[in-house]
Amino acid sequence: MDFGLDEDQRAIRDTVRRFARAELADGYLARAKQNAFPWEEHRRIADLGVFGLLAGPGHNPLDREDFVAAGLAVEELAYADFNLGNAAIPVMLMSSLIAAHGSPRVRGEWLDPLVRGEVYVAFGLTEPATGSDATAVTTTAVADGDGYVLTGEKTSVTMLAHAQAMIIAARTVRDGAPVGVSTFLLPLDAAGLGKSDIPDTGWKPMGRGVLHLDGVRLPADALLGPEGSAFRNVLGGFDFTRPLLALTGIGCAQATLDLTADYVRQREAFGSPLSRFEGVSFPLAEHLTTLEAARLLCYSALWRRTVGERHTAEAAMTKWYGPAMASRAVKDCLLLHGNYGYSEEYSLEQRLRDVMAVEIADGTAQIQKIIIARERYGPDFLPYDRRR
Repeated sequence: MDFGLDEDQRAIRDTVRRFARAELADGYLARAKQNAFPWEEHRRIADLGVFGLLAGPGHNPLDREDFVAAGLAVEELAYADFNLGNAAIPVMLMSSLIAAHGSPRVRGEWLDPLVRGEVYVAFGLTEPATGSDATAVTTTAVADGDGYVLTGEKTSVTMLAHAQAMIIAARTVRDGAPVGVSTFLLPLDAAGLGKSDIPDTGWKPMGRGVLHLDGVRLPADALLGPEGSAFRNVLGGFDFTRPLLALTGIGCAQATLDLTADYVRQREAFGSPLSRFEGVSFPLAEHLTTLEAARLLCYSALWRRTVGERHTAEAAMTKWYGPAMASRAVKDCLLLHGNYGYSEEYSLEQRLRDVMAVEIADGTAQIQKIIIARERYGPDFLPYDRRR
């Protein structure tokens, strides 16, 4: 692996960095306290070409699919605004899935507006009783005539209140026989849908919700890829969304460390700036180190995906380690600000509530550790016997 960035990667990083720090950073706290999604800023990010990085020819500003470049863009966005950085990740995943597996109608109707930041396509996998066991999906898609009828419930759907469509995973039945889990493009104005919000402590501009499906009819060309291919086509995407999610936590934590370094230079106690006390400088040094280790792990996984190497274990490593280190760093920075850190007037407590969300999204630390052990040491390290 070459640790240097090429010209295109540096250009993406620098362009997003200049824009994000000049145009997004100052508004982060105000936006983070609201349930409204910042569509204007989202569209301005789209104008940079970020959302097309994984959307294929005609949308990608580079001449190749580059997951490292996607990571650089996401980290820079999250440094300035954690939530806008996270909002970019589903766009990248959904655009890649639609470009690769969508029917001509689905591609024509959804891909361009998605990449331009005009619409949002959410992802529905999690269910009330199957949060960590993705293979236990109970929502059904029954083949019926020239289409499918979907029934079930999805929960923890990010951006449900703001999205216009969703890629949804459902256990498919044809002629009374199960054929596996499939994915479909579901417009969220379809008949038979019901929505409810989940009140969260952070992540507010994106939000989460519950979707109820009561006999929702979809045409045959709403299917993404072959029937029964959801885990092959969709869940493989977690191997790049997990490092990207980790990078949003790392970006937010790095910004918080930089903010805290400026604060402790200026704040005095016992006649000296706080920065001169080892009890202040040592924690910052430790967090700089763990964040750099987590960052390199993320870019290693993204590089492996770019060059076609297996990276499932590495992706899982990034997802438990990066968010955990980011949350610890932000919490210590809050404490170093003393009573100011605990106040809603400043961004520290908001950053902590926001960054903790990526310790859960795309699988908790416990799930990631199961994946790591399985990938490295085999099925004997699974909590169940796959032979049964």
